[in-house]
Amino acid sequence: MAYADVEYLLSVGLLTTAMFGMGATLTPLDFIKVARVPQAMILMFLVQVVISPLVALGLARLLHLPPGITVGLLLIAALPGGLFSNIITYMGNGNVALSVSATAVASLTCLITTSIVLRVVGRTDLPDTFRMPTQSILIEILACMILPLLAGMVVRRFAVDRHATIARNVIRVSMVILVIFIVAAIGSGHIRAAQFGWRPPLALLLFSLACLWLCIGIGSILRLSINDRFTIGMECVVRNVQLGVLLKATLFPPDTSDQIGDGVLYALLFYGGLCMVVAAGEAYCKRKQVGLVYGAARRAGTKDAQTTEESQ
Repeated sequence: MAYADVEYLLSVGLLTTAMFGMGATLTPLDFIKVARVPQAMILMFLVQVVISPLVALGLARLLHLPPGITVGLLLIAALPGGLFSNIITYMGNGNVALSVSATAVASLTCLITTSIVLRVVGRTDLPDTFRMPTQSILIEILACMILPLLAGMVVRRFAVDRHATIARNVIRVSMVILVIFIVAAIGSGHIRAAQFGWRPPLALLLFSLACLWLCIGIGSILRLSINDRFTIGMECVVRNVQLGVLLKATLFPPDTSDQIGDGVLYALLFYGGLCMVVAAGEAYCKRKQVGLVYGAARRAGTKDAQTTEESQ
């Protein structure tokens, strides 16, 4: 069986299992928690929907990226936060409740925001003959993303004692599918590490770092806690690459021998691994309280503790 025959099925399986696993960790109360930190949610939408597409477009122009990589980078900028942002947030001692709520809300609102950003992309960087299949994409997002999320929440509601095990096992299945997908893509010749040179990896790295530090910088202006700034940073760095793979399979079928489609898939898979490395490194700094931001927070905390002891 050729890779072209299974890419779409793999992308559907990857997305549905990931969303079901995330849903099995959620309750309706998680959505209520969003209202308690409106500044953090505003920051997430500001970076994800407005700023990051502009950053992606600027990097594409600055580094003279090929059309396929440009479309892939802009597609990444249009995606909501990914499932693994919750795991990274937990590893870094961030605000897990905010992370889960932000991921859920971003996943729901991407029905509108992703379509809007992709329409802009379609008018600027896609061929003149390209037409955005908005209706079919919205249907696929609903069927492969929103419905599995809701199904997972139903499991969370009725399988009180087993939902954590179910979620963990389903997420593991999603990871296995992702590995199969990457191996199949590389084996098919669609992804070659040196195919596009050094500029695309640099652009993807700069994009992830820009999203992270914009969240931390603007969050400090909004006077968010260091935990909330870190959490929203993870949400904006770790994108839902599974959804991007699904959209790529719909927009650029692998049997069309399209260089733009190959560039999009390269950008998605490369960023999927890169963002995890960047996020894990930031989580380590946060957990160990080292670096410019977290080291300063640790020193401030130590100073406050000493002041409290002296006053006593």
